[in-house]
Amino acid sequence: MRESHMLHEQLPSQTATLLVVDDQPLNIQVLVHILGTDYEVLTASSGAQALEICAQRLPDLILLDVMMDHMDGHEVCRRLKAELRTKDVPVIFVTAQNEPGQEVEGLRLGAVDFISQPINAVVVRARVRTHLQLRQAQRQLWDLAFHDPLTGLPNRRLLNDRISQAMIASQRSLQYGAVMFLDLDNFKPLNDQHGHDVGDLLLVEATGRLKGCVREMDTVARFGGDEFVVVLHELASAPADSRKRATAVAEKIRTALGEPYHLTYWSPDGVTPVQVEHRCTTSIGVALFLGRTTTTADLITWADSAMYAAKDAGRNTIRFYE
Repeated sequence: MRESHMLHEQLPSQTATLLVVDDQPLNIQVLVHILGTDYEVLTASSGAQALEICAQRLPDLILLDVMMDHMDGHEVCRRLKAELRTKDVPVIFVTAQNEPGQEVEGLRLGAVDFISQPINAVVVRARVRTHLQLRQAQRQLWDLAFHDPLTGLPNRRLLNDRISQAMIASQRSLQYGAVMFLDLDNFKPLNDQHGHDVGDLLLVEATGRLKGCVREMDTVARFGGDEFVVVLHELASAPADSRKRATAVAEKIRTALGEPYHLTYWSPDGVTPVQVEHRCTTSIGVALFLGRTTTTADLITWADSAMYAAKDAGRNTIRFYE
């Protein structure tokens, strides 16, 4: 009972997804029987099928047989670690071979552990649980390092990477992308009158509105304070069309952020809820780019400069960097 209680406390809040890969149906059945109660278990009977599943749905951990026909486990692991999307998924090799050289080769390829056959159910559960906990801890550290704690948006460090990825995609597709720099024109009076906690409520609400204005492939990042950066991928191949599409997104953002904010917070007595209605406009600067012809720092600087030109023009406006 003590072990099951600890397991319940330590597992992630959402059920983890495992992928079991083996060309022997009986071996798959054994692992599904051992792990299927606590996890969602996907199965693949070949290396090619495993790679296809991972391309469609990313598992939290993979249990991978070493000896398989056509494509062995080592080759599957090599291909997983070569792909950006799958390289961080932990792989545990399951093998009847106990030679040190096999383990060394597997670890060299990026596996995190080995499970020997015949299977010991207690050992399997313990090792899977341990590596899922390590995976969860790594994700939490990554979130802290690369995301804004208030809004959950990418921070400056991750923003630079996202812009670099957008530039690479632009170079490949020969389509323009855009970096937008924006801030909230009437944000400071809210902080001054009601305090920073209420300002934080508005920033969280503004984040949701911003994310609703862009595609999933695009990026919304918090630059600092009430400043945000939006990265638009692959708009069009012609500069005029790209400008038109970026303008449409900017107008959508300007309209969404201009709607009134209805915020509720507790008065100092902790008993009375206080309702606040606040309006913010936004000034937006846009810099288009094609390929990797400049730096991420330059793009942000150009978009920032265009944003200040928008403010000088009377706020609640959009300006492109020329």
